[in-house]
Amino acid sequence: MFTMNGHPIRRHGSQGQQRTTALAARLAEIDLIREETGEEPVLLLDDVFSELDENRQKFLLQSIEGLQAFVTCTGIEDSVKKYISKDNLFYVENGVITPQK
Repeated sequence: MFTMNGHPIRRHGSQGQQRTTALAARLAEIDLIREETGEEPVLLLDDVFSELDENRQKFLLQSIEGLQAFVTCTGIEDSVKKYISKDNLFYVENGVITPQK
């Protein structure tokens, strides 16, 4: 159980705090997998930006730089897009996948 100031995050944290805590645990798992296996894991994150503010979005993208990662989201701040290579950004609409223009 994760706590903040002695209180369970699940019950007392905001949605953003809960999401940040879960992501911090995932990032720690990546480090542990690297140490234990010597291999890079593949990271899958679904709708990860919805409860994160712009600074946390930037931090997450910087933290996973260099990893093979698949991140889905319903929207992303324009200011955060500069941290994503346009070659790696795709839009899906009505089942059609198109690259970022």
